[in-house]
Parts: sequence; structure tokens; C-alpha cells
Amino acid sequence: MERKMYNLSKQLDVEEVTNMLLDDRDLTLNEDLGEESEIDSHDEVEECVLDSETEQDGDSGEDEEVGSYYIGKDKNTKWNKKPFQKKRREPLNIITHLPAVIGTARNAKTAVECWNSIFTDDILDSIVTYTNQYIDIIKDKYICNRTIKPTDEIELRAFFGLLYLAGAYRANRQSLEELWGKDGDGVEKFSLVMSINRFKILIRCLRFDDRTTRTERKTHDRLAPIRDIFQRFVVSCKQSYYPGENLTIDEMLPGFRGRCAFRQYIPSKPNKYGIKMYALVDASKTYTYNLEVYAGKQPEGPYCVSNKPIDVVKRLAEPLFRSGRNITADNWFTSCDLIDYLKIQKLSYVGTVRKNKRELPPQFVSVKERQQYSSMFAFHNGKALVSYVPHAKKIVLLLSTLHDDAAIDPGTGAEKNPEIITFYNATKGGVDTADQMCSTFNVSRNIKRWPMVIFFAMLNLGGINSQVIYLENKLEPLRRRLYLKKLAHELVLGELRRRSVKTIGIPSRLQVQLKRFRPEDDGEKSPSAPPHKRRRCTTCQTESGTRRLSNYECLKCHKAICLTHAKMVCNSCYLLCKCDFSGETSASTSD
Repeated sequence: MERKMYNLSKQLDVEEVTNMLLDDRDLTLNEDLGEESEIDSHDEVEECVLDSETEQDGDSGEDEEVGSYYIGKDKNTKWNKKPFQKKRREPLNIITHLPAVIGTARNAKTAVECWNSIFTDDILDSIVTYTNQYIDIIKDKYICNRTIKPTDEIELRAFFGLLYLAGAYRANRQSLEELWGKDGDGVEKFSLVMSINRFKILIRCLRFDDRTTRTERKTHDRLAPIRDIFQRFVVSCKQSYYPGENLTIDEMLPGFRGRCAFRQYIPSKPNKYGIKMYALVDASKTYTYNLEVYAGKQPEGPYCVSNKPIDVVKRLAEPLFRSGRNITADNWFTSCDLIDYLKIQKLSYVGTVRKNKRELPPQFVSVKERQQYSSMFAFHNGKALVSYVPHAKKIVLLLSTLHDDAAIDPGTGAEKNPEIITFYNATKGGVDTADQMCSTFNVSRNIKRWPMVIFFAMLNLGGINSQVIYLENKLEPLRRRLYLKKLAHELVLGELRRRSVKTIGIPSRLQVQLKRFRPEDDGEKSPSAPPHKRRRCTTCQTESGTRRLSNYECLKCHKAICLTHAKMVCNSCYLLCKCDFSGETSASTSD
């Protein structure tokens, strides 16, 4: 090419050089703008990809654009193959409340105080009132008025303590006759707390609502027999502990094969038949934070709510809105609409998803030409989708708003599990763990009334929740079985102390055992103080068949004895005998 020489002294050459320089400057500007435009157009393209698929389908560069995203089966949802480049992470998991014991439960120092924060006094008072109401209705059917007498809070706590004790011994399905036993072959504490007949009366008469208004309430609520107590129990659980950052939503199925309008059959559950309950459980501490009973299609009224998975999750998670927590659930609950809603409420979500969802790309559902342990990732509107092949012709689909990349967990070795799956496996078992703990030391008895099944589940979960509070308050670390035995002892202690004072009608061998529970202020009774009620002298009845009544008894064997067959001692000898018998005398009055 011939080189052209310019003479700057000529006006034409100067103008041509000036035009050339101006053109070069414009080209440089266009290149810079081109790079900025590429970045801006990428952002706009992402929005365009999400909002307008018609224009991109008709674009000549369709192959290039389709290569950067997947299209869902609904022909509308577009999933990017690469994660979005973000300067900072969205604040979905900024914790606003630290996990801790809250409310009055912070002051609990014993196992029974921790349990009282779940089963509050107003709950127990209501149960006592409704139980006595039913006892008044049926008491005329019983000949022995002492067995059918009204109950009180002390006896009710003892009744619950025996249920926990039977669960700790894994004897909840064992017959009551074996627990009380004969000739000392049962569990001693059951006989010390109450008679077997009294226990049967209480478990038969236990009620949770006002019978006079039940008929009216059942017209708009299937759970009327236990609704009030159940709701107050759930409120107590929320007011006693604030959960950690990861929670699980799943179903529980307390076993029941009796008559119930909303009884469920779930083959995958151990019990198969039962009353379904939805639970929101802390994944690390196994604390049940929220609970809901599935009652089927409710009549029109305040309790007629939707049973769709998205609505169930919304109701359970509502107390945690804007708290930065994460919820893990299985594929029955998972949907894109739910995830988007929880994202607005500042909650993240991780869960498996069913392959029939219309938003999923067909490539993620198909296993054709997919190798074992291979993963595919896609990203859309803050959601991460992963398709993993754990076995031949098997896939696992998960959606997450907690993860925003295609990271593989290096700790899984050759299996190459994505981090989303590793996190799901670590947090999915909250409800299952609570369910297993309930079944291991279960308080449930064989019964035909479905409200009792729900209440037994409340007792099981209340025992777990109270232990979480007990451990979080930095009290004595106890394994679950030992904790339940400790809780049972503290619950029955009030009734044991009361029975140790009122020993009339109690067998002699039990009176001796009850004496160690006698309050200290009642331990030193005057030998000459008469008892409240006279009994037949055992010696007179044995030797001569005489029915002589006496105000006195032997303080060693607690048998009734008259003054004729009693040996009187002076005060010094009385104190000496007291030391010899470890606090017992040869003759004194009954307490």
C-alpha cells in the first residue's frame, strides 16, 4: 500500500487529518460504551429473559440465548445456568432474635418448674374443673364414693407423673394390674401415689372442655373437645423458648385406631393409622415451637381454614416472620409460590420438590444420559435448583433460597453431594427426631377417645420441651430417661406427702414406705395426741375376736392397738427407743 504524505501547510491536508483524528476519538468512545453497554445489557437481558420470552424466541441469536438458561415445563419459568453475580447477599438469614429460653421459663430451677412453664396453672385448673364436672355426672353409678371423689391439681399432677414414669419404664402399653402388682411384684411408686382404681377413674374421667356447651361448639369446630387446652399449650410453647436458626416442618401421626372423623392413614408412618399433626420443630434442639392438628374439612366458621400445604406452612411459620430463620421441609410442602412468599417475610427455605412441578425444566427431571453422582444446577429469582443422581435412574430435586451457588460438599468424597443436599440432610430430621423421642418413652395408654390421643401427644412433646428448657438453663445434664424419672418424682411428690399424713385405709406396708415422704413439721407428733379416726385393735381382733376401737397405733408397724395391749414408757425411754428404731417408737398415736 502506497504511503500518503500530508503537508500541514496546506489547508486541505489539515482538514483531512483533523477529520481522521476525530473519527478515531469517536471509535474509542464507542468501544468504551460498548463494554459498559455489554454489562448493562446483561442486567437487562436477565430481566428480559424473565419477563419476555416471545422476543427471545424470535431473536436470530436464539441458540446463544437458550444456551444460557433452561425453560420450565410451563414454558414460562426460565432458569439461569449460572448463579447471579451479586455484590452482597440478600439479608434473608440475618437473625433478629437469638435462640434462648424466654419468659418465666428463664427462672425455672427444677424439672417440674420447667414443665410448669409448658403446662401452666391455668391449663391444669381448667382440666381439674372439666374433670370434676364429668365426675359429678357419673358418680351416681358408683357404689364407693371414696373412689369417685373429685380431684384437684395435686392429684392431677401425680396422675401425669405416673404416666411419665410408665413411659420412662417403656411400660405405657403394659396392663395396669402388672404396674401396680400384687405381693410386691409391681412398681412400688405406683401403689404409693394412688390406688389402681383411682388411676382408672382419672383416666376415664379426664376432660378438657365444658360439656354443657360442647354441642354448640361442635357445630363449627371438630376439635371442640380439646381446642381450648391445645391452643393454650401451643401458646405456652411459644412463650417459653425462641428457636434456633434452622427449623423443620413435617407431619406427626400419633397412633389411633378408634372412631374419629379425621383419622388418617399414612403408610410411611410407623403407626399408619392416627391423628395427623403438623409440627414446626427446632432442628438442633428438637423443641416443638408450633403445632396444628389436621381436622379435615371444618364446618363454616372461624376454624374453617385451608389445608393446602402452602397455607399450612404460612400458619406454622407466622410467629417467625422477619426473624431470619430457615425452614426445611419435604416435597409435600415445597412450591415456588411458597418459597417466594417466605422470601418476602425474610425467611429462607430448603426442601425437596416433586418432579411434576410445572416450573421445573424437563432436563432436571430426566435421567437419560445422566451419570451417577452427577448434579445439575439452575437459578431463578433468588432460588437455587439442583438435580442430583444418587443411584441409577433415580434423581433428587431440591429448591433453596439459602444457597446461591453450585458448590459441591468436599466432605462427601466420591458421591459429590451438593452443599444444598448436605444442608437438607442435616436439618430435615427435626420433626422425625421429636416423633422418635415421643415413641421411645411414650405416655400413651390404650384408649378409645381421640381427645386423649392428642393430649398424650401434648404430654410427650411437653416432656421434651421442658427438658430443652432444663438443659438451656444450665441445670444438671440428664439423659432423657433419667430426666423423665426425675420429672415424674417431682410431679407425684405433693400427693405422696399428702398420703403420708392421711394413711387411713392404706395398707400397712405402704404406710411404712410413705412415712419417708411425711413433711418435717408432721414428723414429731406427741405420743398422747389422738388420731382423727379410730380403728380396730389388731391384737384384740386376733386373740379374742373382739372389735375394740382405738385411737392409737404402733409407730413401728402402724397397726391399730388399744391401751390394754400397749406398753407405756417414760420420756427418757421413749427417746432411747426412738434412736433404736431410727425415729420410730413402740407405741404412739396415729398421725
